[in-house]
Amino acid sequence: MNIKLLTRTALFMAIVTVTTMVINIPIPATKGYVNASEIAVFLAAALLPFAYNTFAAGAGCALADILLGYSLYAPATLVIKAIEAFIAFKLLKKFKLNPFVAFGIACIFMPAGYFLYEFGILRYTYETALAALIPNLLQGLFGAIGAGIVYPFLKKLYI
Repeated sequence: MNIKLLTRTALFMAIVTVTTMVINIPIPATKGYVNASEIAVFLAAALLPFAYNTFAAGAGCALADILLGYSLYAPATLVIKAIEAFIAFKLLKKFKLNPFVAFGIACIFMPAGYFLYEFGILRYTYETALAALIPNLLQGLFGAIGAGIVYPFLKKLYI
């Protein structure tokens, strides 16, 4: 058991949870919200090994959903954010894409995932589910740009 890696994973999970909770803007139509989690999700994806990064991203955001009273979204968030982190990780590490490109491509999955969850599982109307698509895409792009800026500095500092 690697205590250092488990500690880093727990730290990233906490960072993901806090960044999700600190800046959040409700979307009344979908009973959801947009937030600043993507920066931390992408940094976890880039700085932690596979499985640890997906756990920190998915569990951290799902925990924030529960703590903020959006429990309806927690199961979807767990899966969507974990997959988003996995996509970013693969694009960055395996395909060696520029961080801005890797995070930018990965961020497209999040609004699509929530749209499918809201329309297909929660049975919101097409229009209601569509109402969250643009705010979620903007959240993802903001996170991709923010993480792309911060990542090179953290990569040098990360031990």
